[in-house]
Amino acid sequence: MRKPLSVITVFLICMAWFSQAWSQGKKLEKIRVGGGSVGAPQMTMWYAKEANLYEKHGLAVEAIHIPGSSMALQAMLSGEVPIIQLGGAASMQANLAGADTVIVATVLKKFLFSIFSRPDITRIADLKGKLFGATRFGTLSDFASRFALERNGLNPERDITMVQTGGQPETVMALITGKVQAAALSVPATMRAKQANMRELLDMAKLEATIHQNGVVTTRRYLKSNEDTVRRFLRAYIEGAVLAKRDKAFAARVMAKYLGTQDREMLDDAYERVTRHLEIPPYPSVEGVSVLLKTLEKTQPKAQTVNPEDFIDPRLLREIANSGFIDRL
Repeated sequence: MRKPLSVITVFLICMAWFSQAWSQGKKLEKIRVGGGSVGAPQMTMWYAKEANLYEKHGLAVEAIHIPGSSMALQAMLSGEVPIIQLGGAASMQANLAGADTVIVATVLKKFLFSIFSRPDITRIADLKGKLFGATRFGTLSDFASRFALERNGLNPERDITMVQTGGQPETVMALITGKVQAAALSVPATMRAKQANMRELLDMAKLEATIHQNGVVTTRRYLKSNEDTVRRFLRAYIEGAVLAKRDKAFAARVMAKYLGTQDREMLDDAYERVTRHLEIPPYPSVEGVSVLLKTLEKTQPKAQTVNPEDFIDPRLLREIANSGFIDRL
């Protein structure tokens, strides 16, 4: 009996060696992916990058920082960056305008912004007649602000003046210098505002709302012809999110690199406010799309008649989850 077992063992060892050699020699597929302005909610793409998870799943990824979701969307629609990490509002606006954008994963499902004001303003109601900063019109910070203001009794079209302030660093600086009296900030801008004695009026994560705060967006055309590429990207993306949730030290190192800070208080705040909210599995949410459609109805009447399911495609996420891949992580 021992001789057949030894032959089988040698055979299996050889097969494993050849399989590993083939895998190592296999050429990685090159792809460019992009993300909006760098902040803690955008870290998932970079977690996978820093842990070399794209290579693990057969991809040579060039990850590009693109300042603002509207610019990231333009890059995707032009074909320069076929997969992007993006908030739902910009993707849905483009879809309503005729683009074939589709959300394939939603890793954050809460408004991870806070409304900060100048120190002399103590209530949301006191923002009436004031200048309110949002990074760019049409971005998620813009929509989150309008949603939160309406929930608190203010009409964002009539009661405040919304102005574009640039990226998050520019927005917090506009607030600190008094160019605006309030703004929607995300991590780490929230901590910079606190350290400058600005007042946090509202943590939007506490609002009872499920949305597409951030996740993976592509076009249906690209998905149809490159399904396996998107599938492998999603596997790496999910694995990066799981690693960050499990290993706070790793997450802190990545955030320190991309957020450009070694401030431990700021990094801890970013981890607690964002990383612990990462959704696994990151299924795109019909409910989350519906909330954003409600926000869009005033400016785009078509939003009242469309089917929320037309904006998402959970098929690959469902396939990945059913395969046991996420359970094994």
